[in-house]
This record gives sequence, C-alpha cells and structure tokens, in this order.
Amino acid sequence: MNAYLTVTVTSAEAGLTLERLLRTRLALSGARIRSLKFAPEGIRVNGRKARTTTVLQAGDRVEILRDDPAARAEKLQPCTDSGLQLLIAYEDDFLLVINKPAGLVMHPAGGHRTDTLANRLRAYLDETEPAARVHYVGRLDKDTSGLVLCAKNAAAANKLQKEKARGGFVKEYLALVSGQLPLAEEESEIRLPLKPVREPGSRLVRMQPDPEGLPAQTFYTIVANYNDYALLRLRPVSGRMHQIRAHMAALGHPLLGDSLYGDPAGNVRFSALLSRTALHAASISFIHPESGLPLSFSAPLPEDMAALLH
Repeated sequence: MNAYLTVTVTSAEAGLTLERLLRTRLALSGARIRSLKFAPEGIRVNGRKARTTTVLQAGDRVEILRDDPAARAEKLQPCTDSGLQLLIAYEDDFLLVINKPAGLVMHPAGGHRTDTLANRLRAYLDETEPAARVHYVGRLDKDTSGLVLCAKNAAAANKLQKEKARGGFVKEYLALVSGQLPLAEEESEIRLPLKPVREPGSRLVRMQPDPEGLPAQTFYTIVANYNDYALLRLRPVSGRMHQIRAHMAALGHPLLGDSLYGDPAGNVRFSALLSRTALHAASISFIHPESGLPLSFSAPLPEDMAALLH
C-alpha cells in the first residue's frame, strides 16, 4: 500500500499552482517533482491524481507519495538488538528528536555496520512508519552525547536544511574544558578558520587552525569554574568537523577526555569518571517544516559529565 504525506492548502495559498505549493510549502526540488509526476498516483489532490498545473483552493488536501521503502537509497539494515532502545525526545509525522548516548556512531562505517543510530532508527521506523526515511539534520561525533534532529522525508529535510543555512537552526552544547576561564556576562567569540589535516601514519583527521582554512565561528559562555576545569555553554555558528574541540584546544582549554585534541596527562586524571570527550548537545531550536511554529528541546547532562560537577 502506498503511503502519502498530506498537507492542507491554507487560505493564503489559495490560487497557487500545485507545483508552486510543492516548491514553497514542501521545498521539493524540480527533480523530485518530476519523479512524482511520472509515478502512478504520485501526486493527488482530494484523493485524485493531479497535474502540477492544477490551481489550488483553500481546504484542498494535497497528497504526495512518500519515499518507496523498497528503493531506499540508504539501504540500512535495521538493528535487531531489542536491548538498544531509542531515547525519543519528540516525534510527529515529519520529524524525530533523538537523545543520542555517548559511544554511539551515527551512520554505518568501518567496524560499525548494524549497531549505529541510523540502524536503530531504521528498525523503529520499520515498525511505526515503514515509508519514512532517515534524514539527519546535523550530526554528532561518536563520543558526543545529546540531541539529534532527524526528518522523516526528503521534503522536511530540505526545508530544515534551508532553515539551518539561514541561521534559523540553533544548537547549543555543554562542555567541560581544562583550566579556568574568566567569568563574563556576555558571550565570547572564537573566529578561527580550520583546515582538515590527516595525522601522519594514521587514518585520523584533525582540524587545524589555518588562515587558508574554512571559516569557523563559535560563541561561548562560562557557566562555572571548578578546581582546574570549567563548564562552558557553546554555540557553533558554522558546522565544521570537530569545530568546538579544535577551537577550545586552540584557546589552550581542550575538552576533558578528548584523545585527539586534549591533554593526555589531564585525561588520565579524570579517566575513572570520564571515558570520552566531555561534549553534550544540550539544546536545539528550529522552525517546524510543516506548521512553521518554533520548537525548542533540551537534554540534561548525562551522568558521566554531571558527576564531575559534584
């Protein structure tokens, strides 16, 4: 049975052609619209197959065929381990917000083929919405815990990515860094271009400050200082790989537990409590791709990082 994504035409959208609605309301690409046009029952208005030139009226019910699960480009194998549960912070017909634990890889790669967040999501969606697909909007490193946004269809993902490019998607992190920093009421800014460099004799890639690198900007505030480390709230504006880790290391305050950018001696001191980079995606705010309403979600510090605050 075909599964459809359904939207209702508003009074403000009355008079638009079907194609215009698909481009503006659902942010579908021309290629996606063409594929729907030639698919049997690919686009329907009020239950009937419709041309993209159809002029819409307020209250019309527009249905577009969701991605065919039999032809998923992702080809994800569902994770069958029933003990691996998703921590869902929010879900509706268009998106999911997941609280990812530290140590979980986002996508299959290397030695992780079926035990990733994507595999868990595929297993969950196969039971709840088989036609939905996994479209991440932003990603987290394996060691980083916290909130991940996932769209269930390409149209929602496209709108969210455009919102992100316009600066309407805000993600804040909490991090524990070595050393103390002076408290300030206003945000501090790091504006330091970063360039990927492969570690000699290794497959590891690290981001290195370089005037010729990619622009990278991070804002941060000091939440609290402790004996020889501090809790920071950080807001990366650009989304470079390892941006927060590389920026704080360049400032002389690497994240606790960071094996790539951190202080090995300092990491040993905290190893009994912390076995990973002390970085947590604590909150996200964005505009819902369908309703247009602002949404915000937060996730508390996980136990390993919270233990160091006491």
